[in-house]
Amino acid sequence: MKNYILFFSIFCIAGSSHAQSSPDKKTEVLLLGFFHFASSGLDVAKFEDVNILSEKRQNEIKELVTKLKQFKPDKIFIEVPVSLQKRYDSLFTAYVNGTHVLEISETQQVGFRLAKECGLGGVHCVDYRASSFPMDSVVKVMVANKQADMLQYLQNGIQTEQANFNEQLKTKTITQLLIGGNNQKMYDKLVGIYYFFLKAGDKNNHAGSFLASEQWRRNMHIYENILKSMSGNEQKVLVMFGTTHVAMLKEMMKYNEDLKLVPVNKVL
Repeated sequence: MKNYILFFSIFCIAGSSHAQSSPDKKTEVLLLGFFHFASSGLDVAKFEDVNILSEKRQNEIKELVTKLKQFKPDKIFIEVPVSLQKRYDSLFTAYVNGTHVLEISETQQVGFRLAKECGLGGVHCVDYRASSFPMDSVVKVMVANKQADMLQYLQNGIQTEQANFNEQLKTKTITQLLIGGNNQKMYDKLVGIYYFFLKAGDKNNHAGSFLASEQWRRNMHIYENILKSMSGNEQKVLVMFGTTHVAMLKEMMKYNEDLKLVPVNKVL
């Protein structure tokens, strides 16, 4: 009990000291959730080819970059593992020098272009992937426990999401797709789906809670990497990740008094 009181006292003192030393102006954070331009094969839902290298889509990306440039980010954080930072530094330098053709990924099509337009030295790789996503195990547990209603709900949800997005691809621009995918209703849906898996199996099996906790753990590491990549002097930063990651990062970042979250529709 004494150790707990001592810890709590130290924590309160440290928190008070931090609050007094925090800058008056908070760092503005634009969390921009993306759908993957090039399918990685890892997502549960499978979408049609965005055809990102077509003239139409290339023009849309340039328009998107122009809008994001107005936000004037000091740093751009992308969904690439930390271990690949040197490689991406080299690729970015080659791109700026005109010797690298941008790959299909949003990290290069948007991230590299924007960093160059903003006069930045590159982008910051902050992803963490040493986590599990045991969807197969969760499905097996549902089957073993005859949870046909859960399986049907899951299958219907995936099929509906695929159909809706594929239909939007036919008529909407990249910017419109991003605006539609970045709102609180969508974030709540993406975060909430992981709690759905808690009901998988019986009390002797925890595959669902393990899957959910692994997603939170991965994003906690990503958030940690972002914070450790900031000096504290940034005025504005852009975080480019898959929309599910952004939904979880938003839940974590809202407790940070040094950050101010900027709604996507205020920029795009």
